[in-house]
Amino acid sequence: MTPAPPRAPRPATTIVVAGYGALTSGILPHLAALPETRVVLTSRHLARTPDTAIPLITPAEITGHHPDLILGCFENDASSRDFWTHEHVTGAITERRAACIELSTISPERAMQWHDEIAALGGTPWECPVTGSRPGARSGTLSAFVYAAAPHDIADRALAAFTRNRYQFTSPGNPARFKLIFNAWGAALLHASGAFARCLPPHLGADYPVAAQIVTSDGWMAALAAQKLPRIEERAYGEPDFAVRHMIKCATPATCWARCRCSSPR
Repeated sequence: MTPAPPRAPRPATTIVVAGYGALTSGILPHLAALPETRVVLTSRHLARTPDTAIPLITPAEITGHHPDLILGCFENDASSRDFWTHEHVTGAITERRAACIELSTISPERAMQWHDEIAALGGTPWECPVTGSRPGARSGTLSAFVYAAAPHDIADRALAAFTRNRYQFTSPGNPARFKLIFNAWGAALLHASGAFARCLPPHLGADYPVAAQIVTSDGWMAALAAQKLPRIEERAYGEPDFAVRHMIKCATPATCWARCRCSSPR
């Protein structure tokens, strides 16, 4: 009788990535490259996996993969809540006392609620909105704003795979608060940059190249102008850093300002 071939050993770490978009598409290869790590993906929008080395599963299959870490990135509060409260996700967290990383830009209220939900299941929540857009995700150089409820080696190793800078906050919900203000600030700067940059060609005509050289190389605005002016010239606004819907997650501007506790925008 021929003995059955031995089963492949289970990898030391299993990571479930939930949500597939501009950030997670760049993050996945960095996670998959970690030694002794198996990465699986779940997404509402994909019919097949974007990488044959990374299985695509449904939320109902998550428990069977026994994840040590679940990493989620979603478009808004509702999508985040739907995933993290799914019965098979909560079951997986409870079974393995899994670490959970929430990369989404969500409201502070939802972030606080999420911490309580994960802790009640025995998991370790890491609130972790990031910045750097698609280029930072692809290069593994995102910046992360982190509140970690407790240390966790697997979460730390995963985060190190795709971030260059990590900024530690001391209170839950503060990364979400900071990210919303940071995004609103960025949206205002981008709007102003586009409005004024488009004034230069009609007013300066043939001298526009000189003006472009000045604004991209001299003065305190140069770093922003050097990065954004070519795309403003071409009206190439397809990247998430130009899309207000990716920046402002509040229901109304008034709500955003109230959360920021800034002075009135008027």
